[in-house]
Amino acid sequence: MIVEHVLNDADTIQGLSVLYNVPWQDIADYNNLEYPYTMTSREAYYTLYASGYLLIRRQAVSLPLTLYAGSLFKTDVDSQGVQKVYELVEDTTLAAGAAEGYFYVRSRLPGSFGNTIANSIVLPNSEPGSLSVTNPEPFTNGKDAKVCLTGQIVYINNGTELATTPSAEPFGGTDLKMTPDGDLSDDGAGDWEVVTGIDNIKQAVSHRLVTRRGSLTQHPTYGSRLHEFIGLAQAPYIRQLVELDIHETLAYEDRIDGVTVDNVVIQQTSYYVYLTITVAGRQESVELTVTQAGVIAA
Repeated sequence: MIVEHVLNDADTIQGLSVLYNVPWQDIADYNNLEYPYTMTSREAYYTLYASGYLLIRRQAVSLPLTLYAGSLFKTDVDSQGVQKVYELVEDTTLAAGAAEGYFYVRSRLPGSFGNTIANSIVLPNSEPGSLSVTNPEPFTNGKDAKVCLTGQIVYINNGTELATTPSAEPFGGTDLKMTPDGDLSDDGAGDWEVVTGIDNIKQAVSHRLVTRRGSLTQHPTYGSRLHEFIGLAQAPYIRQLVELDIHETLAYEDRIDGVTVDNVVIQQTSYYVYLTITVAGRQESVELTVTQAGVIAA
């Protein structure tokens, strides 16, 4: 039997070996993995993406110039029609007058695709002569790693047959209804109120996103890290990390087949996430809004 295991950020190839009683070498070979075998999406962002420094020179001008995180730099289109794109990681400022500085950029795609030769990167749409942009050194640290990332599936061939038992569980399941403050609510007839179907899936998504990962000692991988992004500037690379965290968090929810993050807004001590989920086993999509208070609205 082939088991599909959705990888969480605490999984290791050795841990999967113990969990399924299968030699770790067999798991690695079956999935065509190489050391370190597993990696979180955040680790991949800092490990697999090509990055380096640009040298930016500016002619004498009376005012300073600020380049904001997420500003894009590109290579020229090559003979194969390929153009590589890089983004500035942090806000940077060139002083007034003639100025120059080195600024850190990262490829927008992982792997060796982002590697490039020296003096190949430019600032698109800049006024002629106003700025001089180049990468004095080649970018060579983009890696094509045969690893499985958090939220992806590791296939386990354990050689056993699956015994199937029909399930009477209704679509979406049933659970106790929780208020935005995390309290139970009564149904007005002397019992606790429950939620089923789509409403229960919405509540499950809410709980996973607003719970701080690591706050439940018996379930260390449950929850998200969205709280870590509160107060940070809304640079494109921060949004990418937010989206990665949402996908990692909801990868454990087997009642949804897919997640699309439509927008992310971080305002000082608050965040708002607008996403669309695809319900598992149904041709049905639901648009949701999530805040740090856990309120979800269709």
